[in-house]
Amino acid sequence: MAARIQEETAAKAGADKRALILDAALDLFRHYGYRRTSMEDIARAANVAKGTLYIYFKSKDELFEALARQLAGRIESNLQAVAGRDLETEAKILALLDAKLGFMYRWVLSSPHAAELLDSKVKLSEDIFGPVDKSFRAAVTRALKDGVRQGELDPKAAGLTLDGAADTLIAAAHGAEGAGDEAEFRDRLTRIVRLGLRGLRKTA
Repeated sequence: MAARIQEETAAKAGADKRALILDAALDLFRHYGYRRTSMEDIARAANVAKGTLYIYFKSKDELFEALARQLAGRIESNLQAVAGRDLETEAKILALLDAKLGFMYRWVLSSPHAAELLDSKVKLSEDIFGPVDKSFRAAVTRALKDGVRQGELDPKAAGLTLDGAADTLIAAAHGAEGAGDEAEFRDRLTRIVRLGLRGLRKTA
């Protein structure tokens, strides 16, 4: 019993330290970029020995990939949380867009090094975020479908299929990513959703 408790405690401590390293790395990557940040910088920011850092991650590439997977997992969790909420169509779609696009804006796109962080060479690749993109698109499509079922939306009246409406709305929402700060991002996103859904509203 005591041995198992010790193992569980050690495992939790290891997980906590790994999370601390990833948090420190994300902060450094956002502020200084991927290339300018060294493993020594990350170890110092995480308050761990450099040798300890290499126990968890063999290279900066490996650490960055783990970080990308962590971000992807958090987006998936955000999407699931929003999907489980009872919201009106506009609020649901806005929340879904914020769950992915807003999350990416806050943690990646608002960085002055966003282009570098999104470079496929540094492993923010399709194999990591591809499944998230599919989940995101499916969630937006379901929200639109619910609006149709409730008699609120009619994509056909706008000459669109349900899938086409979801793709168009998502593409338009990406236009908010050029905002100068988070407040402007949210304002742009809200206006895009309102304008987009207005074109899908069922007419009398």
